[in-house]
Amino acid sequence: MEIRDPIHGPIAIDSGERPVLDHPLVRRLRRVRQLGFAEATFPGAVHTRFLHSVGAMHLAGRAFEMASRDLPDLPDRERRRLRTSVRLAALLHDLGHGPLSHTGEGLLPLLGALPRIPPGSDPAAQATHEDMTRALVLGSDLRDLLDHTFRDLGVGAIEVAALLGWPGEDPFPLPSGSALPLLRQLIAGEMDADRMDYLRRDSLFTGASYGHFDLDWLLSHLGAHRVDGQWHLALESPALFAFEDFLLARHHMFLMVYAHRRTLCYQRLLDRFIAQQGSDLQVPADPDAFIGCDDDWLWSRLAASTSPYARRIIEYRPLPLAVEVWDDEADALEERKEALCRALPPGTEWIRVEFEFSREHPGGRRGPAADPLWVRLTHPGAGRSTMRMDDYSDLYLRQARRRRVVRIHCEDPHDPRVAEVLARPPTTE
Repeated sequence: MEIRDPIHGPIAIDSGERPVLDHPLVRRLRRVRQLGFAEATFPGAVHTRFLHSVGAMHLAGRAFEMASRDLPDLPDRERRRLRTSVRLAALLHDLGHGPLSHTGEGLLPLLGALPRIPPGSDPAAQATHEDMTRALVLGSDLRDLLDHTFRDLGVGAIEVAALLGWPGEDPFPLPSGSALPLLRQLIAGEMDADRMDYLRRDSLFTGASYGHFDLDWLLSHLGAHRVDGQWHLALESPALFAFEDFLLARHHMFLMVYAHRRTLCYQRLLDRFIAQQGSDLQVPADPDAFIGCDDDWLWSRLAASTSPYARRIIEYRPLPLAVEVWDDEADALEERKEALCRALPPGTEWIRVEFEFSREHPGGRRGPAADPLWVRLTHPGAGRSTMRMDDYSDLYLRQARRRRVVRIHCEDPHDPRVAEVLARPPTTE
């Protein structure tokens, strides 16, 4: 079977993967938009989580095939087992997204209501889509499908969940070292299949050029590097500039597309509506009931409500933008937020957003939980054979300072009270 994809062309689907694609929990992703409210600004952005998940599966398989060349003496059967596991994990990595994807994160239930949660989790905390995904993989009839279909390969739900962050015994030990960090990096890391797909896909469907990067060059230079008995993702040095371009593409897509002022205003309106409705608008934790909670489920509730927040969303009437300031100006305005909000017109929304260039390298330094990405130096005369990427590239340090933006939305952006308040000099205590 093949799926004709507008980004990657024909995508081959293995015979065992087809029933997974046809499972109701996976089919549900056909009814969940990838970019939520972005369609209000970029009318072409109506692509779905299903299409992205298939693309991520395809890229995860390609990336594994390149990186696994460095795994020594890997039998064909074990290679197939690892490849199947990483493709399934990429296909299912977004299974737990609520309606409108990230936009609907606040609709998800409490952790304690999920069919499976990791040991030591706070049951009173709200579930993330990653929590929901792992719970669906391990706590629904999808688990039985995975365990039965891929039993002969030694792959099942627990192997897939391990690649999605579920704690427990390492299911991917090799004689040469554990492959678990490498496989996890292909699913969720600094240069993973998820990001590679959504940047190219979101760029196409929004019409924005920021997400372009040299995908084939990056994939062709992937490898693996062993450190302390574990295999990690590596990149050959000729692809350094393509990698830096990839990081910048993601950063600029966040600045210009994902955090667009209109999109984030709709997000705030939805958050207000969710708070109004309370538990009446919560997505159920039961896997069978969760299948029906797609974008139409949410839109129907918005359409039936008389809430002013819901009416603005349904009628595509976001609050107009009155003020937008960045970085140092945003910080200066934020320091006056409490006093300014008391004087601004009722119904004003104050939205502050911060952008870290890399979540794996906050402030330009590798975070303690991040698996390192390695560079293999292939040019003649190099003094070392491998280096950590954050030691080799200075891009992290050049982009160390996080971007900040404050936006103020109100009913009438020309209300003289807005100009008067913002014109007041800061008071000193």
